[in-house]
This record gives sequence, structure tokens and C-alpha cells, in this order.
Amino acid sequence: MRKYIETALPLAEINDAAIREKAGKRGHPANLHMWWGRSPEASSLAALSAAVMGFTPETIEHDLDLIGKTASGDKEAMEAVRDKLKERGSLPTVWDVFSGFGGIPIAAQKLGLNAVANDLNPVAAMLTRAAADIPARFAGLPPVHPGKAKRSAYIGAQGLAEDVQFYGEWLENQALKLLADAYPQTESGEIPFAWIWVRTVKCPNPACSCHVPLASSYILSKSKNAAYWTEPVNENGELHFHIHEGECPKDRESNKVSGNGARFRCPVCGEITTDEYIKKMGTSHELSAQMMAVVTNTGGKKSFYIPSEIQKAAANVKLPEEIPPGSIPTNAHWFSPPGFGITEYADLFTARQMRMLCTFSDLVRKAQDMAASAALAAGMSEAGGSLEAGGTGALAYGQAVGVYLAFVVDKMADYNSSMCSWRTAGSNIRSTFGRQAIPMVWTFAEGNPFSSVSGNFKTMLGSVAESVEHLGCGSPAVVSQDNALTMEHPRNVMVCTELPYYRDIGYADLSDFFYIWLRRSLKETYPQMFLPMVTSKEELSTASTYYGVSKEEAEEKYRADMKAVCEKLYASSSEEYPALLFYCFRKNDLECIKLGSAGSNQSAWELMLDSLLSAGFAVSAVWPMRSDPVSEKADSTRVLIVAKKGEGRGGQITRRGFINTLKRELPEKLSRLWFGHVRPEDELLSCMGQGLSVFTAYESVLNADGSAMSVHDALQVIYLECDDYIEQRKAAVSEDAAESKEE
Repeated sequence: MRKYIETALPLAEINDAAIREKAGKRGHPANLHMWWGRSPEASSLAALSAAVMGFTPETIEHDLDLIGKTASGDKEAMEAVRDKLKERGSLPTVWDVFSGFGGIPIAAQKLGLNAVANDLNPVAAMLTRAAADIPARFAGLPPVHPGKAKRSAYIGAQGLAEDVQFYGEWLENQALKLLADAYPQTESGEIPFAWIWVRTVKCPNPACSCHVPLASSYILSKSKNAAYWTEPVNENGELHFHIHEGECPKDRESNKVSGNGARFRCPVCGEITTDEYIKKMGTSHELSAQMMAVVTNTGGKKSFYIPSEIQKAAANVKLPEEIPPGSIPTNAHWFSPPGFGITEYADLFTARQMRMLCTFSDLVRKAQDMAASAALAAGMSEAGGSLEAGGTGALAYGQAVGVYLAFVVDKMADYNSSMCSWRTAGSNIRSTFGRQAIPMVWTFAEGNPFSSVSGNFKTMLGSVAESVEHLGCGSPAVVSQDNALTMEHPRNVMVCTELPYYRDIGYADLSDFFYIWLRRSLKETYPQMFLPMVTSKEELSTASTYYGVSKEEAEEKYRADMKAVCEKLYASSSEEYPALLFYCFRKNDLECIKLGSAGSNQSAWELMLDSLLSAGFAVSAVWPMRSDPVSEKADSTRVLIVAKKGEGRGGQITRRGFINTLKRELPEKLSRLWFGHVRPEDELLSCMGQGLSVFTAYESVLNADGSAMSVHDALQVIYLECDDYIEQRKAAVSEDAAESKEE
């Protein structure tokens, strides 16, 4: 029986829900921890519900409405979907082999489906466990902390969330006692919430003694009512900063010189520090930083002060004896700091930030021991083993609390590194990962974890605890950390996963930033997962640095690995339910199709489709699953590929026969699509998906010379036919509109 996912979807409603979700939602699982390229829960909920619901023309309007409401998180709609699924009796287990932050298993749980998940990356595997496994183990339990409970009854992980909040507050109070000397008040008794720094190098002019500030901006605040800027001043051979109130003159905004690379002008002699010179000084460990301003927020009013000697001295703390190890990759595409001598992850943090994060991390282990003792005192079983062994007793519960507190430390690291820039428009701190990379930052902001503004511990704790509160539905997901190429895959499952995005995101490299802190906090809780110093680099990617080979060799390895993975997914996939494969379709993929670039220039999209078809899958549909408003600047569109197995293909057909079949079948297929609310901007991709369903219905399409048509050539044919059909449809609609107007 065909499923809705193969036939019609309320695509506009699903994408609207995904866009709203991405804009930010309190209590959303994504707030547990940062992950790149996160799959919106809205699209996963819609895809899974539409994949298990059989298509019935008589109830299509009602069912599409139900799927659309499910995507938006409507509780009544989800309950109705669960009731529909219960009527079917036996339901599939959802298998997510590249689970990322765990969004697909969470969606499966909400629909009453069992989930099995895997990711090679230990950070991703930990996130999936924290989202879809751990909360379900302790669902419905009251909190164990001493004192009065907040609720009379606890649903899902509400009790666990309350304990995370309680022991997190204890952790913060202990940290404040240990770090009080590092975060002093100003002379006027105000609590700083940020310190703004600038990196400096010695002037290349031998006759000049100045340390050149490498200031990307001297502007501190652009607020209409409270504009501030700072000015470098050389006094007796020492660099100081004066703070001015009001709008900064255009010629004083920065000493950065236009052109490629890092180039800055000395404020004393005018000599220009070139990019090469700064890199040389950095690799010689002669790149330093100086505090420019202290920022306070009293009564909602932000003020900027010249740093006092007390403030400077407080930042100059001794490093902890044990700091997280790990070298930053030299891949300049994602990491520019190593080019300037910042080669270790520890180098990304000031001495005070490092001491602060190590202190919080060390206290995580103490907090989880306290929670375990409280759980035992509350009557929780002493047996059951550790969290890693699947335990559900007091020990495992305390460790669960520790997992979420470790996430808070990770969130603190994101907002407390020397790669956090300062937003002059809002006078707040931008996180390390403003984008999917760690670029070099010349003017950076250091936050105060004990303030009430910008990246403080209290806010991070509340965000994590509130996310935990909304978890814990359904059965615990079975989560593994393994290589998709070599692991034993389950059988007869509904595959639903996000395929690796070629080279767009360097998950393995980027995740080390968080891994080093998770390892410090959780290596005793999950000793096997956090045994290596850094994450495995065996992920599916074309990043040549992972393999120590050329770009061409890396792409060939990706090609071979993708085919091998698709073969394993085919062997795992149920014959009754389609496989759901999310992927990133880029603008250049469409350009490759239009221009006919083939061979070594085969696009990632074509390569992935070729792998699917070689494995034996047939494509039923392709759905653009947007999580951002349509924009000409957008480089890619996230798509859902619906792939089937088990249906015999219709032998061979000629190229001409294929084109005629396309012309004949596309109108009927597309009428259902457009009934399912496909927007104009998504018509072409959706149309091409239906064209692929025609192509993959045959064992092969034969060219005039008897050779089998390639995926690349088929996409060209499909594109031309779809483009022509859409243009004809537009013309017909315009003609009908004109006739109606005349009448």
C-alpha cells in the first residue's frame, strides 16, 4: 500500500512549522546542546507520520491536515496519528544511522514508534542518548533532591529536569566561591558582565616600541541612547585605551587596512602589520591580547569603563594543572586560528576562561555523586548498574544529572572562548560558533558566568533543564556509537536518517571543541565513549585532511563509502515502509544538471542518487524540506528523498519511451503534489522527484547506442521535461486568469 510520503504532503505547512521551530522555541530539545545542520523536529514528525499512514484518496484532505498539524507539534493531532498507527497493529522500528543531535528518534518516540539510533561521532551519540534514551529511562519519576517538590505529579522527564536545575544551582554556588577572586566587582560596586579584548603584536618598525592593536572595531556600542567607542593611546611606550561616549568618527572605527588578510596600521608610526608578519609573530608565540573595556549592566543600562589594574590582575590567573588536550586541525576552510599560532584547543580560551570551565567541569562529578546519594536516600534501587550499561537505579540517575550539567559546561564554552566576538548593535556576546567554523577573531569579548547578561551559567542551566523537562516520552531509544560502514545493521526497519553532507560541515573536526570538555566531565561515566583524546575522523566526508590524501582520492573514498552505506541501508530497510533520507541539495547541483557537467565533475547530488540506485532503491518522491525562508542567497535546500525496495522493476525501456512515459505520467503525479500544497519555489525539485520515480521504475533506460542511461543523463532529461511542464502549467493558469477577468 502506497504511503502519503510517496504521494502527497502538506509541504507548505510542514516548512512553515520548521521555520518557526528554527527561529527559537523554549524547551526545544535543540537547546540541550549545539549541533550543526540540525534536522527540524517538524519535518521529522511529518515525514514519519506520512511514511506509516497509508494513502487513501477518500480522506486525503483530512489526512493532509492531520500531518500538517503534527508537524507543528499539535498534541491532539499527534494523539490522532498515534491512534491511527495503533489500528495497524505491528509497526516498524525507526533506524537512524547518522543520528546527529537525535531529532529523528525523538520524533519517533512522540509518534509511539520504537527507535534505534547510531552515530560514529561521540558528541552526537551522547546528544542522542541524552535526548531519546536517558529521559525515557526515568520518565514519570519525582525528583530526588532535598526540599519540597514543585509538582504533585511528574510527567515524562519533569522530575529529572527539576534535579538538573537543583544540582546545577548548587554547582554554580560552589563555583562562585572558588572563582570569586577572578570576577571582582568594579570600583563602584557594579558586576561586570563582559570584558572586551583586542589582540596585539609588536610593531614591525624597529624604531617603534608600540604594540599594535589588531582591532577589527573600536566601536563598543551603537545604541542611540548609549553609544561608546574606545581609542588607543601610547603613553610612555605602553598601549592604553580611552573610552569616549557618543558616535565614533568614521576614520576612528578601526585600524584595519583594506585588502586581503589581516593587515593593521600602527597607531603611533603608521607602519602596516601584514598578514604574513602577524602569522610569523603568532607561530613564534608573540601574539598577545590586551583588555580594552569593562562592561556593566546596572538597571538595564550598559556602561563601559577603562579597565582598572584590579580588573586586569583578576584576568591574569594561573592555569589549572590539568587542561583538556587536543590539537586544532590545520584545515583553513573551518579553522583559521592555527595559521596564527593558536594550535591547541586550550589556546582558544583565556587563562581565566580555562580556569572557570575546568572548575565547573570538576564540580559536575561532585554534583552527580550528590544526586546519586539523594536518589538512593529517596528509595531508588542500589542495583541496576551504570548509565553506560543501561542502568536505571540510583547510580545511573546521578550520572544522568551529570550528563546534562556537562552539557551546560559545553554551552558555557561556546559563549566563553577568545573566539567570541562583540556585537556592537546589541552590546552582547556572539558565541564561538556564529557559523559552522572557528574563524580568527581579533577583537573578542569575555563573559562573566556569574552575571545576569550574555552567556551566564544561570541562563545556560535554565535552557538545558527546560529542554529536559519536555523529553521522556515513549520507550528509550537504543543508541550506539559505531561506524556505519562496519557495524552490524538491524533488519526489517524503517530507515530514516540524514545522509552526510559531502564536505559542507566538518562534524568530526568541529565537534572536538565540545568533545574535550565532555570528556573531562564524563570520562568516568562513559569510559569507552570518551577514551580517545579527540573524536574519530572516519566519518563520511570528502575532507582530504581526514585521510591524508589528495582531494581527488578523498572524493573517490567518499564515493565508495557512500555506495557501501546505501547497500547496508537497503539490506536493513523494510519492504513495507519506504526509506526516508534527508540530504542537502545545493545550487551548484542544479547547475551541474543544467550544464551537463559529468565525469569527475559529478555533483554530490548525482553521486548520492547513483549510490542509492546502485544499491537497489527506487525513488518514489523528493520533497524540499525547508527550515529557512526562501532566499536567493541561500546556497542549499534540505530535501527528503523517499526510497523504496522490494518492488520489481519494469525491465528495460528506450530513451524515447522514457521521455514519452514522463510526458504521460507527470501530469497525474503532479496534480497530487500540488493538491498537497507545494509552493512555486519548490515545484521544480518536487517535480524532478516524480520524474526520478518514473526513471527508477525500470531496470534500465537504453540510449540509442544500447548503453544504459546514467543518472546524470536521466536528471538532464527529467529537468528539461519538468521545466517545460511547469512553464506550460503557468501559461495555462495565466490564460485562465485572463479569461476569468474578461468575464
